[in-house]
Amino acid sequence: MRSIALILTNLLAVLVLTLYAQEAHDKTHQAQKEGAILVVNLTHDRGISAEMALTFANISLGRGYETVVWLNSEGVRLADAKAKETQAIKLLREFLSKGGKVYVCPVCAQKLKVEKIASGTQWANPDIIFPLITQEKAKIVSW
Repeated sequence: MRSIALILTNLLAVLVLTLYAQEAHDKTHQAQKEGAILVVNLTHDRGISAEMALTFANISLGRGYETVVWLNSEGVRLADAKAKETQAIKLLREFLSKGGKVYVCPVCAQKLKVEKIASGTQWANPDIIFPLITQEKAKIVSW
């Protein structure tokens, strides 16, 4: 009798864990369906920070999330039309080729003497950025 109770308890535990895992999985897919937006705030133009941010953005886009990269501070150099090829710039081009959106801070670009931005990137302004980042469905990660 005791072993039957133990088996039933273990089965119940497995059932509860399975239901919990399924609920978490369903919530993830529901977020995609409801239009969750991931905003990758990138303030660096080189090194592991830039590469990791853009790798993360590419993975997010590949998983079906609407994903936006917001380049500001030194990050605007990645959008400089005159920039030398780097791994981060390759990742940015890959992101753009998959349909990702890239916004560039014009104030930061002016201060860093970035005059022309790469094809596919867009100048940002408060009318674009504020509504984007203040949406309830927006999730922001920063590098």
